[in-house]
Amino acid sequence: MNKLQRGPFTQMYLILISLLVIVSLTGFVTKGKSVTITADGQTNTVFTRAVNTEALLREENISLGPNDEAALSTPTLKSGSTLEVHRAVPVMLIFKDKSQVVETAKQTTQEVAEQYGYDRKNYRVYGDPSMKVQKGMWIRVGTLSKKKVTEDEVIPYTVESVPDDNLAQGEEQLIQEGINGRRTVKTNIVSLDGEIVGKEIISSSVIAEMKPMIRHVGTRATVEVSRGNISRYRAVFSMEATAYLPTDGSGDGITATGIPAHYGVVAVDPHVIPLGSRVFVPGYGEAIAADTGSAIVGNRIDLCMEDYGSCMQFGRRSVEVYILN
Repeated sequence: MNKLQRGPFTQMYLILISLLVIVSLTGFVTKGKSVTITADGQTNTVFTRAVNTEALLREENISLGPNDEAALSTPTLKSGSTLEVHRAVPVMLIFKDKSQVVETAKQTTQEVAEQYGYDRKNYRVYGDPSMKVQKGMWIRVGTLSKKKVTEDEVIPYTVESVPDDNLAQGEEQLIQEGINGRRTVKTNIVSLDGEIVGKEIISSSVIAEMKPMIRHVGTRATVEVSRGNISRYRAVFSMEATAYLPTDGSGDGITATGIPAHYGVVAVDPHVIPLGSRVFVPGYGEAIAADTGSAIVGNRIDLCMEDYGSCMQFGRRSVEVYILN
């Protein structure tokens, strides 16, 4: 019987298989990448050949405790990734008459509650669920309940002022009387431990369309936008404004037009202000109408802010919304 001879191709194949096994066991490859690591109060950019988070931590001699967490900014480790090491801190978790000190590396109070079995569907923390976790803080969890109600609401008519060069400055001409609309709104009344803390709009349907008041004003006024340019506007609306965060709504931060929500994006009723319109709101600046919302109907506008504090500071107020050319 002839013996099987190993040729050069067979040997090369075995070498490649061996290298792949080594890589899978150690988590390292020959091609390097630049990664930024934030851990224990320090931020460093390192050059690594690691292929995953575990290998990178070993390479940098960073140990994780049983409740510590390492958060990678990308799905896989690659050049430009950021790795943040969150060290666990003690907090007091309170539910009814039960309290316990727990260790957590979660970043928000709601995440801590979910970590210890209080799911988002049936429980919610008191206060702002996105509040940042701090060492030694108390986190109170309540039982969440929702009650569906249906209400009829008035859709106030908007006031649309259209500049008209044929009228003398200061003169006005009424083109169309304003008529309020009506809509039916289905809402969840949200309660924590039996106490109402808010409501969530499930759906709304318009019963009667709103008709805006349209008036022509004799003015050649312009509006100065934040960049210092002077831009003419074609219409101005008196609206009720509120503020929201990019993570509100669906939570993925994507607007109705598909662009990411950020400062300078506003939510409007497309029947009043078409999506894609450039607008200017005094005190906020120039923005693009790129989002919608079930509660944004008629003369309502929602301004995207950068943080929760800015939303609370803005509150709810009446504003003039200029539609830019």
